[in-house]
Amino acid sequence: MKYLFTSLFVFALYLNVQSQCNPTTEKMMVIGDSWAFFSWTGNSYNENLDRFGFSDVECYSTANLAVNGAEANDYFTNPARVQELEDYITSNSDLEYVHYSLGGNDAMGTWHKDMDSGEESAILDTIMLDVRAGIDTILSFNPDLKILISGYDFANFSETIETLPLALQSLHPFYSTWDGMGQPSITELNEVLNTFCSRFADSAAVWENVYFVNNIGLMQYEYGQTTALQVSPFGTYAQYTAPVPGGIADYPTPLEALNFGGNDSFHLNDNAFELFIKRHFSEWYWNQLRDYHASVSADIANSSSLTATIQTGSSLKLGNYGADDSDILLSFNTSSFDDAFTIDRASLFVEVLSTSGADLAGTDVTVQIASGYFGATISAESDDYADTGDESDDLCSYGTLSEDGHWMRIDLPASFFSHIDMSGSTQFKLSFSLVDTDQYIEFKNISDNAFLDVHYTIDPFSSTPEETDTDLILFPNPANNLINIQAESEIERIEILDINGKVVMQKSGNNTKIDITNLSAGIYVMNIHQQDGIMQKKLIKK
Repeated sequence: MKYLFTSLFVFALYLNVQSQCNPTTEKMMVIGDSWAFFSWTGNSYNENLDRFGFSDVECYSTANLAVNGAEANDYFTNPARVQELEDYITSNSDLEYVHYSLGGNDAMGTWHKDMDSGEESAILDTIMLDVRAGIDTILSFNPDLKILISGYDFANFSETIETLPLALQSLHPFYSTWDGMGQPSITELNEVLNTFCSRFADSAAVWENVYFVNNIGLMQYEYGQTTALQVSPFGTYAQYTAPVPGGIADYPTPLEALNFGGNDSFHLNDNAFELFIKRHFSEWYWNQLRDYHASVSADIANSSSLTATIQTGSSLKLGNYGADDSDILLSFNTSSFDDAFTIDRASLFVEVLSTSGADLAGTDVTVQIASGYFGATISAESDDYADTGDESDDLCSYGTLSEDGHWMRIDLPASFFSHIDMSGSTQFKLSFSLVDTDQYIEFKNISDNAFLDVHYTIDPFSSTPEETDTDLILFPNPANNLINIQAESEIERIEILDINGKVVMQKSGNNTKIDITNLSAGIYVMNIHQQDGIMQKKLIKK
């Protein structure tokens, strides 16, 4: 009987722990051409899901969905492929995003450097129609899916082919592609690719449920041209200096970023594809997956490491540091959260600086919450370590934590929500148990190193003022710095309101470009006043 009781107790404890961990779901799928194939087979999507704290989410594709040489004009003519798409999409209720990489082969197979602007535009028109037709096929299976057009980056035919002995150039696998386009120069090819991606951006801005991240020049930015280019203009430029999007027009993608040891003229290597997909996450996927109504960054002045004897503020060490168990204290000003709405989800995100000892990714974290603060004051002090706060629970952590810039996510239980102080501050204390000496994760204690996201039961943007039939488009959204507005009627005034309804920016006149650089990251409402009424749009500032 004693054995049975013990077994039942252990089983119940197991269920309790497991109930706090999310099952793995497939929310993304990848389809398209060789850029889909190489990025998928290199595991770039799952690596970035882990990097951004979503190790409980996976991406799906197959050899029939990510296909070398696929073109937008023929991809969906394969009945078996279309049937596979329909079967997967209709049977997977978790699927939310389709990563769509098509159009590049269409362009390289039809464009020639001697074409005039009208001929070039006609080709791009045809490609966009084929891309749109494919998107319509996908949305016919599930109209609620969000489709992210992947885009491309610069090629490098010049160094991979032109530097070869003349007799060997025609033997290169991509010679026929380059020769079929009239052997364009670096600048000629870069200019048409920039035009091509601008058409993607323009199309995604007006197509419902379709988005685009422009990565042109990203490999130039990430790698730089640190040794002299082997062809004209024979120069160099430093890493992290090329503009993105846009790039440097007279330079190709650096050889260090290309596949097959720099011999592939067009495809990236595994590391470069991971960086390419990483920017899709930082620019779009991450905000989508977080799915928050309001978010605040940690108050770094009042966030700290905590041990029984010391407090340190330069970084946040979680685990065992110097033979002491080290907790971290995260402080947030949560007064911007709207108490008119009920929180139904909340998550913590903390950015990794470094690790020591065995990887603690996926280890349960003991999380304590204090409405207001631990100890006697909001500042880190000696009595914070022993203070247990208002509520405590052992929670699952998500994300891979082995590299600088990776994120740990912790989903908070509903019992914590009532302790989030919507008129002041809220603090969290995180601790690991059962770790070895000097086994810890060091988190950044700098601006935007940690976030508290909340999602409300009722969408605060679901109630909107009367809208007219005026066509109005806001892009990009989410945005970092500049947003563009396309409207059929003249704009008289624009107001941007925060989640509490406070006007944080006003612009008079017919403004079509708004600089939001100085706005804090979060969700806003834009009231666009026109002669025939008010249009309201939700804006996400990254």
